[in-house]
Amino acid sequence: MELARPGNAWQQLVFRLAGEDKHDFVVLAFGWKKIVGKLLAERTSLQKVDNQVLFVSVTNNVWMQELVLRKAQILEDIAKILKIKLADVVFFIGKEDRKIRI
Repeated sequence: MELARPGNAWQQLVFRLAGEDKHDFVVLAFGWKKIVGKLLAERTSLQKVDNQVLFVSVTNNVWMQELVLRKAQILEDIAKILKIKLADVVFFIGKEDRKIRI
């Protein structure tokens, strides 16, 4: 019998609790650090996916500018790495305390 990694059970539970309509958001939340890197992941917070648009809260305008400049690459990486097709990503200044940590 093959043992599953401990994180896999936790991830499966999150997917079940979130439901099918939140599947893409959960995939994005788990893979966000892989897409933007540790530094930007620590300064952003995924808020929601609505009509194939990802809304991302950013801690300040300096980091938001960096993300805006990388927007096309971020969308491409999300499609290639996470297999999620988004129409757009919207960045806005928000509070850091609303972070989703995964």
